[in-house]
Amino acid sequence: MNPWLVAAATLAGVAGAWLLYLASPQQQWRAQGPWPARRRPWPGALCLALSLVLAWRTLAPVEAVSAWLVLVMLVWSLAPFLGAWRACRRGAAA
Repeated sequence: MNPWLVAAATLAGVAGAWLLYLASPQQQWRAQGPWPARRRPWPGALCLALSLVLAWRTLAPVEAVSAWLVLVMLVWSLAPFLGAWRACRRGAAA
């Protein structure tokens, strides 16, 4: 197992899941609304696909998909709470 490929897969997975969260209309992380305005899901989807390919190269197929899904679920579980916390702090500062 190559630690550099594992780190790259993890970073690409976190970035992809976070970009997909930021593309959601209900996200609270950005006060300006979802990002980006056009073709919202593509950057996140491409990062997630890259992450899965890199994980597939370092782990067995079943383990790669399982670890990838756990990572994506972890980011998607934490992102709304962090967004709500940031919106609350933004409201308290204003």
